[in-house]
Amino acid sequence: MSPSCRCKGLPRQRYSLLGLVIASVLLICNGVASAAGPASEAQKHLERMSVALQELSYQGVFVYRRDEDLSAMKVVHLAHKEGERELLLTLTGEARETVRDSRRFGLMGQQVAGRLAGVENYYQLAAVGRDRVAGREARLIAVAPRDQFRYGYRLWLDAKTGLLLKSDLLGEQGRVLEQVMFTSIELLSEKEKQRLLAETGSQPAAADERGAVVVERTKWQVVSIPAGFQLITTRATTPQGGVAHMIYSDGLASVSIFIEAEQGSNEKAFTGVSNMGAVNAYGNLVAGHQVTVVGEVPEVTVKTIGQSIRYQGQ
Repeated sequence: MSPSCRCKGLPRQRYSLLGLVIASVLLICNGVASAAGPASEAQKHLERMSVALQELSYQGVFVYRRDEDLSAMKVVHLAHKEGERELLLTLTGEARETVRDSRRFGLMGQQVAGRLAGVENYYQLAAVGRDRVAGREARLIAVAPRDQFRYGYRLWLDAKTGLLLKSDLLGEQGRVLEQVMFTSIELLSEKEKQRLLAETGSQPAAADERGAVVVERTKWQVVSIPAGFQLITTRATTPQGGVAHMIYSDGLASVSIFIEAEQGSNEKAFTGVSNMGAVNAYGNLVAGHQVTVVGEVPEVTVKTIGQSIRYQGQ
């Protein structure tokens, strides 16, 4: 997906800014929906949003802002019986188009659905008012972290459909680190959805089971994880299993760990901390492997995790 941000020294992976936002939004919805106890007003809005994101088909234009940088993209989201499909087109800067399919890539929301509970133990949730975004009435939901290992959010949800219309990612003292806001959005008819599904590609390739086996047999241990973060997936990112990829989540924030054998090239290994906006990364060399921890979380989170990774093999 594009646009992408890539911290110096990271493995050859593209971290889509939109993708991270969408993943975080889906994570919070699924995490809150599975939490035990009576649902608060904020929880009910987020549960409705979770359903809308996974079941409604829509298209729209949104802007992404980080510091002084502003970019615009068009998104087409198609929900169908076998999963979800997204088409992303850049409207500013370099022209790029990407199709993402949950059956091939495993959209983050589907990976964690129903697996996490107790998000309220790590975030305070509150419905704090009403507003208008993209000409539509919206409900404003505040998500405040309870410790230094997570960011906060403000989420504007469409009052009629529950869809996300605007999202603020918040750092210390409520400073806006990143913002995504729709300027227009509309639901798609069944006829339009079927036409777009046909236009956006054929059936995706099957998942590579051989790579999954390779990763399961690796002997890596993460000794120190901030409270609430749980391992939700482990896989290889190449058919040969050349890069191990693990994802941890607390129900809202997610952190990826990449482990790759050193290639023996002249390229300098990535060690220490790097960042691109709200995305922080920590790199280290462990047992002849480049270990990289990256996520839309505070620096202390990736550093704590990265410094605790141990190789248990021979």
